[in-house]
Formats: sequence, structure tokens, C-alpha cells
Amino acid sequence: MDESSMSDIADTPLNSAAVTEDGSTLLLMGSTPLAAARLRAACRCAQCVRARIDGLFPPSFDGIVIEHVAPMGHYGINIGFSDGHARGIYPWAYLSQLLKE
Repeated sequence: MDESSMSDIADTPLNSAAVTEDGSTLLLMGSTPLAAARLRAACRCAQCVRARIDGLFPPSFDGIVIEHVAPMGHYGINIGFSDGHARGIYPWAYLSQLLKE
């Protein structure tokens, strides 16, 4: 995907997500992909923030998959990963920001 079309998508309000059959990717608005490993690394829950501060946060999450996605009101989703972590809330605005990076 070229940079200009990625910017257009990232500026579009997000309100839907689906997981690929193998769990490796979250598809936003039906087609814009975010890898499970990237999403897990981007978690901003208190547990992950503390692990980063303490230097205990893993440098990568290779092989991780998304096991479930649940809506969080109208503002975002909760994602459960294969490592058992399911505490992070990913607001649509944050997912849109991740698409821009």
C-alpha cells in the first residue's frame, strides 16, 4: 500500500475490526492490516507500561496470534492474545495512530 493511501485510511474514523483466520492479523475497516505481534507490542495497559519501566517487556512477540476481539463500548476493542494477555484496550483513535506509524 502506498503512503498516500495509508494516510487516507488512517484519517478515516475506525469502527470495525476482524481477525484473519490464522489470527496473525487484525483487519481494520475490513482490509487495513495490523500484525498481531505489532499490536501486542503496542499494548498500553498498566501491566505492560510497568513491564516497560522495569525493563521486563519482551523486545518482540514473534509467533503471537490474536485469539479474540471484543468491543469496548463504541470507542474501541479489547484484544486477547495467544500468550494469555487480554488486558489491553485499543481505542479506535489509537489503532488509527498505529496505522500512521
